[in-house]
Amino acid sequence: MSKAQVASNVLKNVEVYWVKIDPENPVEPFGKLQWEVQVRTTDKGTADEWASRGLPVKPDEYEGDKYFKIALKKLAMSKAGKKLKPPRCVDGKLKELDPNIVGNGSIANVQYNPREWDMGGKQGIVYDLMAIQVVSLVEFGGSANEFDIVDLGEEEDEDTQDSFDSEEGTEEDDNF
Repeated sequence: MSKAQVASNVLKNVEVYWVKIDPENPVEPFGKLQWEVQVRTTDKGTADEWASRGLPVKPDEYEGDKYFKIALKKLAMSKAGKKLKPPRCVDGKLKELDPNIVGNGSIANVQYNPREWDMGGKQGIVYDLMAIQVVSLVEFGGSANEFDIVDLGEEEDEDTQDSFDSEEGTEEDDNF
């Protein structure tokens, strides 16, 4: 029996980071469209158990905090160019959940599918991301506005504010 046949396929109560599973917006980090999530634990025993399943566990550190991580991915397109089914995102009651609101540090159950591959004389197992069940949501707080309000200790200049609020441009603006 292969590792792919004996491996369990759900990681329970794990921290998730960088949840990129929007069905309409796969990412393309290395020239292939895919959905992805990073799964983390700080518990060495849990990391060892993941490694015993064959999962590619890597130690990491951020701002002095040490943890173990796994990157789970799923291709968005087959080699033949066919769109593939995206990973599901559900809440604790199995209701569909917008994956765009799942922020770093959310606790989830993550389902994956181990799949053997054989290409060019090399073999291995890849772990396809299938679904995420969010059991404790840390809501993502991003927005299109990346600026923070800056208090310069001065009164707001009405002319400056008006130029931001105005929908009409100046003749100079039209040259851009």
